[in-house]
Amino acid sequence: MAFISFLAACTRGTELRRGEYLLAKQTIKGNKEIPNEELEALLPQESNRVLITQPITPFLWVYQIARPDFLKYKKPRFEQEIREYQAEMNQLRNGPDSIQSKRTLKKIDRLSRKIDHNRLAIEQGHWWMRVVGEPPAIITEEDARQNAANIQAFLRTNRGMFDDSVRYKLDTVKFRRVKVLYEVEQHKPYLIDSIRLVTQDARIDSLIRNTRGIRFLRKGTRIDERNFSAERDRIEALLRDQGYYGFTKENITFTGTYDTSLAEPMKHHMQVTMVIDSMPAQYPYFKINAVTFVVDGRDGTETNPSIDSTSFRGIRYIFAGRKYSTKLLDSKVKVRPNMTYSQTLNNETLRMLGTLDQFKFPNITYDTTADGTLNALIFAQSLQRYELSSEVGMNVYQGLPGPFLNGALRIRNIFQGLETLEIAGKAGYDGQPGFTQSSQNLAFKDQNFEAGINTSLIFPQLLLPASMRIRYANSTPRTQVGIGYSFSDRKDFRRTGLKLAVNYSWQISPKETFYFSPIDINLINTSRQSSEFEAFLREQQLAGNNLIYTFNRSFVSSISGSYVYNDNNLNLNTFRKTKYLRIFMESGGTTLNLLSQKAQQALTDNENLRFYKFLKTSVDYRLYVPLRRRGRSMFVFRGFGGLGWEYSKNGGILPYEKAFFAGGANSMRGWNPRKLGLGGRAASYDTLKSGVVVPSYKFERPGGLQLEFNAEWRFPLFKLFGDFNGALFVDAGNVWLLRQGQEEEIFKVKSFIGQTALDAGFGLRFDKSFFILRADWGIKLYEPSRPRLDGGTGQWVIKDLFSERLENRYRPQLRFGIGYPF
Repeated sequence: MAFISFLAACTRGTELRRGEYLLAKQTIKGNKEIPNEELEALLPQESNRVLITQPITPFLWVYQIARPDFLKYKKPRFEQEIREYQAEMNQLRNGPDSIQSKRTLKKIDRLSRKIDHNRLAIEQGHWWMRVVGEPPAIITEEDARQNAANIQAFLRTNRGMFDDSVRYKLDTVKFRRVKVLYEVEQHKPYLIDSIRLVTQDARIDSLIRNTRGIRFLRKGTRIDERNFSAERDRIEALLRDQGYYGFTKENITFTGTYDTSLAEPMKHHMQVTMVIDSMPAQYPYFKINAVTFVVDGRDGTETNPSIDSTSFRGIRYIFAGRKYSTKLLDSKVKVRPNMTYSQTLNNETLRMLGTLDQFKFPNITYDTTADGTLNALIFAQSLQRYELSSEVGMNVYQGLPGPFLNGALRIRNIFQGLETLEIAGKAGYDGQPGFTQSSQNLAFKDQNFEAGINTSLIFPQLLLPASMRIRYANSTPRTQVGIGYSFSDRKDFRRTGLKLAVNYSWQISPKETFYFSPIDINLINTSRQSSEFEAFLREQQLAGNNLIYTFNRSFVSSISGSYVYNDNNLNLNTFRKTKYLRIFMESGGTTLNLLSQKAQQALTDNENLRFYKFLKTSVDYRLYVPLRRRGRSMFVFRGFGGLGWEYSKNGGILPYEKAFFAGGANSMRGWNPRKLGLGGRAASYDTLKSGVVVPSYKFERPGGLQLEFNAEWRFPLFKLFGDFNGALFVDAGNVWLLRQGQEEEIFKVKSFIGQTALDAGFGLRFDKSFFILRADWGIKLYEPSRPRLDGGTGQWVIKDLFSERLENRYRPQLRFGIGYPF
């Protein structure tokens, strides 16, 4: 507290002129019609960021502590360096070799960058002040008066509240800080009474009046500038889709009249006139005359590339250097000869060509002809046919490095049918503990080796009967046929897998995508098991948990499908309220149901090759809610539920690769990866020297049901070669069995809340926009499997965070990851 008081004194030392105050808080009251967020966006001043509450402003403290040293020593030095750099630049520019020498030009450029850096430092302070610190948020009474006037003008001009007025009040508090209150005196809003269209073109008049769809201006709605802007956009899109190639929304003007002398209810009503008269009386609209598609497929080394010209369904195709399937390209081209020009079809053509991953920056240009039509030219430049990518990195767990290498070769248009062949391989060491390993005192020899290779052929269409193919032609269809091999060498076991899969995907809207996998076949073999691991599996089997079956040689086949809704286009950096939903369903061993019961039993009971029959479903929902108009602070919520049911006569355990796990960097961050659960019972327990019995979490815990909830507050910290952001998070969840286990491991409605694990923590993220490095410190709050004195399980363990008596079993767990956890 003494330290905080000392730092808070820095706030008092802020140099303020007469009439200036530090802004503590701004509040808007009395506003009922318009969301406060819209009015807060008009306030240019924003109070300094706080830690918990005012006046604890650590970023301002850093600025104030560093400022005296800067003014006394650093600023004069920066000014002196600018003069020296400028003199050296002038000398180089006036030298005899200033034009010829590249070395001289590089020196001039380097000196210019140093000058720009010093000028920025003089204006905004050095690194501590500019990056880590935050300058004082200063406001004057004149600023508050201007803000009130801006809010009032916005309400009257943009939101139709012509009678509203705004006042401000200043409330000074300690340390020359001030709270500003903006009071909105709100009156009845003005509504649209009538809408009149004025145009000299009969066709445009008919289109606007008779076309169905959403109209943003309607009788009885409040006057709102956004609705007028949206209506302009709607009419522009409508007319440009009906052949009016040169029409823009600037050709549309609105005027409105109202009479305040009238009695209610007519006093607050406006007559709106929409005028389209800034072009000649007869607007030209166009049809497409001819369409030419040119593909530049040269690789840069060809001096005389072959030119191939052909026509297909009225479109002329010209290929330079590389040929493509005209039939498949034709299905992506919506701009057709003899059709009325349409901006929507123009954009749809570009979108579909862009999803092929064959061309870079496709574009369409139009030329008018003498007879009043348009000639369309579609031009696309081929991407490199052979593309090799690689990634070298390292994961770190408990100080143990895990280097890895990933590589991929992509061959485009391999059969001249817009196909893409991908060959991807990976190899590396996993620093996380194995199935039966403790996370304490890990050595490099304890690492797991993982490797694999996958080959897939991607088609820009659905490999289905022709009639179905046509039906999904506009849905960005894709078919992927792949085969892969994986190898895992862990301390507990050695496991290999061979996989064959066929996947379909198509979009029903820009936000909604369907995925369907009619073939997913896996042949899994465990060639080695450690004696400790075998003992554990037998122990679990005696307790009713048939986990041992999942490590038999297995044949796993399934049919699956999923639906994904994402209104953020996978861009989680977009600062607006967005949501994500994924619903997944899978049926394994479905074809076995076509066999007789005797044949099914012979297969599923086979000791040499085990077959599975199971049903699996999961729901993943995420919500991203912005908190501030600036600063990119937001709340993120995630809820996940998964259920799997193995229904063969014996077993009742899902295949290991299909089971649910909890714990790790993207799940319950207070627990080791995949080792939380099951329910209220851990796989094993340790008795410490103090006599306390605690869960050991040595073993991975696959389950048949998982429930998880995560909440995270993300906020900015500072900039240094990128954005450093922080996060406070809380996770709740667990994994259970549905049958054939000990009582504490089986999910029951009356007991699952008491078996739900809870953790919280702090995260640090380095954001370079194209990648995000993440470190999260997770702290266990409630451990559902820790024994109690009364014989039950489940204890709050936050009190044991730094307990030496418990041998640091509850210290914070550090998790590294790439990208956001959700």
